[in-house]
Amino acid sequence: MRTDSTRRRCHGLWTIAAGLLCSTTAIASEPAIDGYRDYRAHHAEMRSIARSELATFTSLGRTLGGREIGLLSIGTGKLDEKPAVLIVGGVVPSHLAGSELALRLARRLTDQAQADKDARAMLDRVTFYVIPRPAPDACEAFFHAPYSPRDGNQRPTDDDRDGQIDEDGPDDLDGDGWITQMRVADPTGRYMAHPDDPRVLIEADPKQDEQGQWSLYTEGRDNDEDEQHDEDGPGGVAFNRNFTHNYPYFGQGAGPHQVSEIETRAVADFAFSHPNIAAVISFTPEDNLMKPPKAGSSSERIQTGLQPDDAPYLEFVAEQYREIHGGEKAPESPDGEGSFSDWAYYHYGRWSFACRGWWIPQVEPEKDDVDENGEEEDAEEEEEPEEESDETRGRQDVNALRWFEREGIDGFVPWRSIDHPDFPGRKVEVGGFKPFLRLNPPAKELDALAEKHYQFIDRLVELFPKLAIDELKAESLGEGVWRIDATVLNRGYLPTVSSMGQTSRKPHPLQIQIKLPASGELVTGHVRTRLPTLSGNGGKAKQTWLVRLPKGKPATIRVRTWSPSVGAATKQLKLTDK
Repeated sequence: MRTDSTRRRCHGLWTIAAGLLCSTTAIASEPAIDGYRDYRAHHAEMRSIARSELATFTSLGRTLGGREIGLLSIGTGKLDEKPAVLIVGGVVPSHLAGSELALRLARRLTDQAQADKDARAMLDRVTFYVIPRPAPDACEAFFHAPYSPRDGNQRPTDDDRDGQIDEDGPDDLDGDGWITQMRVADPTGRYMAHPDDPRVLIEADPKQDEQGQWSLYTEGRDNDEDEQHDEDGPGGVAFNRNFTHNYPYFGQGAGPHQVSEIETRAVADFAFSHPNIAAVISFTPEDNLMKPPKAGSSSERIQTGLQPDDAPYLEFVAEQYREIHGGEKAPESPDGEGSFSDWAYYHYGRWSFACRGWWIPQVEPEKDDVDENGEEEDAEEEEEPEEESDETRGRQDVNALRWFEREGIDGFVPWRSIDHPDFPGRKVEVGGFKPFLRLNPPAKELDALAEKHYQFIDRLVELFPKLAIDELKAESLGEGVWRIDATVLNRGYLPTVSSMGQTSRKPHPLQIQIKLPASGELVTGHVRTRLPTLSGNGGKAKQTWLVRLPKGKPATIRVRTWSPSVGAATKQLKLTDK
């Protein structure tokens, strides 16, 4: 344990060293990746889109940082009375590509409908609600050096439970404007150099006779001198960890309780106040379209797996997405805890489609790679065991380095030795991948990616349920009494409500109503009643009433079936009792 005098001496040495390092580099505040929009530019684009006759801008609230949570409502006619798609980008703030794609989709929806009758017809049928950046405070970390991913909002938090707030965050030790990593030589450490590229560290596996050489930390120092590093940095509650499904109680970034934040409440309140929302599309690393999850058990009291009856529908939609998007070998999706996309399915009860949108493509290695030490190695002869994932053994990291090199992107900071007061007498190196660059594409690719996702939502809308009253007939039973039979049909691919939606009971059920002339009388049945869920591609339900109508007078009966998230169908029948 350090004494107070030792701590003061180390702190003084560190202050001098840090000053020398930082004084050599002047860091400008600009995007981590050129071409991405900060809050001001992003907000201006939303306002610009809202100048279209097809779009309106609404503020869902202001964050602790004073930034508006903007919503664009896009469509024709009475927007809240048609089935709708809710598109949410920037669910994970460090995934700025999601925010940009959502905003570009909003622009594409309005512009295309001005000149294309098919696009206009889609907006006649469906409303689009777009929230491109629900957590704008956290997104601003992308635009200010030193660059470090931040997913929490501006709520002050005591992550390490020591009574202090945000006192031990990362530090730019080498003054290059990027918060990368710090590796410390340690014979008992967990990490070793990757055999294909020593710049990459992977966990050593003792079962394969491997021994660790390094301990790995975020670039920084022990600012609060509690012998931990960077455990309580700035940034409070993460939007994507504050929702109710699988909520990580007491977890970092989870918040004091579920839906505790301005941002999450704003989005959840909007969703629940709009029962016409049929599906949710979120741009998030938790992708369920490139690699759909396996179906879970339907007997569990608390549902944590994809409903078996929903699995075939998700797989079919995912096939459409993969066909449009292209790309192979998408990275594994992280497990969501308190995530928005899981909440949208399990607790909000809607179809929830989560898109990563982009990932680093696979780059085939040269036949004879040369490592940093000049030693040649045949990349084709060395293969990782199939049972080991790409992520745990660093293959995606090695691939990222190849892609950076091919594209001419400066995405990796070479390891550089420094003197670190927290590790006296030990070898310490700072370096590693620059933040943001593996999660977000170059800005020049965003327009093409947005076009692919526009094609996907166009295809998705075509798969929505399509209600029709397939048959409406009447049979006279004498004395002015009629038997009325109505058959409701779903001609769309998707069922009127998902299996999870039926379990959660959040989507409004399908209903049917009969309207009689003023002189008519209902003998049996209810004027308005609930119908069961209709499966896709031909699911149907039948409803029967007995009614009494004036004898000898023509009468018109109207039958309407509807649900806010499905739409409506109406049919009428003229009767005359001779």
